[in-house]
Amino acid sequence: MPKLSWVGCDDVEAAAKIVGPRIKSLRQARGLTIRGLAERVGVSKNTLLRLEQGFPVAEPTLVRLCNALQTIPPNLMVSDENWNLPYRVHRGASGSWRVAFRKESAPKRIRDFEPIEPEAERIRLGNLGFVSGFLHNLDSGIRNGKLQSAVVELYGNQERAGFRHSGEEMVYCLQGRLKFTISSHQLILEPGDSVTFWSRYRHRYESDLDSAFGIEPTRMLMVWIEDEEEALSIKRDEECEIGYAQEGA
Repeated sequence: MPKLSWVGCDDVEAAAKIVGPRIKSLRQARGLTIRGLAERVGVSKNTLLRLEQGFPVAEPTLVRLCNALQTIPPNLMVSDENWNLPYRVHRGASGSWRVAFRKESAPKRIRDFEPIEPEAERIRLGNLGFVSGFLHNLDSGIRNGKLQSAVVELYGNQERAGFRHSGEEMVYCLQGRLKFTISSHQLILEPGDSVTFWSRYRHRYESDLDSAFGIEPTRMLMVWIEDEEEALSIKRDEECEIGYAQEGA
């Protein structure tokens, strides 16, 4: 049986003992049963139960669980001290840039959430068309909190067609030109522009600048929060064709 590995994690066994109980805590905070979350993610109830007890699972399974709980693996690997505080501070020098939107043409060695810290390497991968987006998670989410935030760096078009999930979201263009699509509507945001929207509608982010060496990437601040409705697993575009007319909007 091949040894399990998680991106950016040196000791999966030790990390699972931290992540498992936190997955359970988030699941309970969102009002989900073990069976309900397992069915939503497409894993067995026993697989989820083992993870919550501190046993490791395959990385794709962990990522799907985090998607369903609207968090990302690095958020669950902070120290106990930070996890239990009623607040959390993100320092500009901390955290790392990770692969957010990997393209099918990318070499297999480039994995989702792979840390890519040097800016020159992100520019290179973006201009080669291997990655259309990198995420710098702001490690400021509080225990069982629903508010999440990140800075996203975009290169060219996004190969993935879109996502949807519960709650509200706000994006603020920091630099470059942001092409934002929600359902059948498309907007161009310049630096200083922002948009707030219901996350249940299919949405996607792309750079409106042609990928070329010497052109700065598009950057945006992204803040999102779940509402009180049952959390939805993040889904690809073809699974969530929701139009405004369908919901009376």
